[in-house]
Amino acid sequence: MKKIFSLSFFLSLVLIACDNEGVQNDLNSTGTVSVEAEVAIEETEAVLDDIALYSESAYGISTSKSSSTLTSKSDDKRGYSGFFRECSDIVIEITDTLIITTITFNGECEDNDGNVITGTITKVREIGDGIKTKTLTFTDLSVNGYLVNGTKQYTFTAENDNGNPEMTGTTNITVETEGGTYTKEGNRTVEITAGGDTYTCYDDEKTITGSFTYTNAEGSTFTMEITTNLVKPAACKYIALGVKTYTAPEGTITLDYGDGTCDNVATKTAADGTVTEIELRKKRKK
Repeated sequence: MKKIFSLSFFLSLVLIACDNEGVQNDLNSTGTVSVEAEVAIEETEAVLDDIALYSESAYGISTSKSSSTLTSKSDDKRGYSGFFRECSDIVIEITDTLIITTITFNGECEDNDGNVITGTITKVREIGDGIKTKTLTFTDLSVNGYLVNGTKQYTFTAENDNGNPEMTGTTNITVETEGGTYTKEGNRTVEITAGGDTYTCYDDEKTITGSFTYTNAEGSTFTMEITTNLVKPAACKYIALGVKTYTAPEGTITLDYGDGTCDNVATKTAADGTVTEIELRKKRKK
């Protein structure tokens, strides 16, 4: 009787192991859109957007060609947006042809939304009439535990056709997630649609548009387009409005951030019509 029980128990373990292996294979299968990973990467890039925006001269961080020191209307030399805190340092070097801004986040530096940033970013702009493009370079920058490498090129307009501050450009980055390293390439525009008439970052509502191609660790690709503008209200840590549409070999997937209510969930509709909730602002598990 004991032999029969032992054999049955052993077979059960084998079946469970096989089932778990099947689940793992499903999670790592090629050609599958990982909406959870894309959401984490989107939230990571939103932090990169803030670093780019609030390091502009429009927010009190500027340079003088006659001096290699940082100038600002703020007493602490970190601008007057309030984004850069005491745990961050900004150093500017001016050559005959370039303005090089080095931004260092020391230790686990938190922004006003609670994002934890560690590492160094280099921002470069050529000196010349009509040259407005800046290049941000990330080397092992950590945002909430997600490791970022690559570049972001953009132009900043203090007042667009709507009278609002706007940043538009291209992204080419890799982000290390729990599901492996993803490459993200595409175009992105961030407009401050409310609060742009003040210098502080705390009252800024941001509207985001763009489209991207993602490549996962296995080399499979999918595209993501913001089909309804994403909106992050000033008083909310999350994107509260907007829709993303993902296109992959298995079909079309959508992610709906809701009706503007500030909460930490978005609704995912899979290609087969299955509806699930995605939790926002999840820090990477170590």
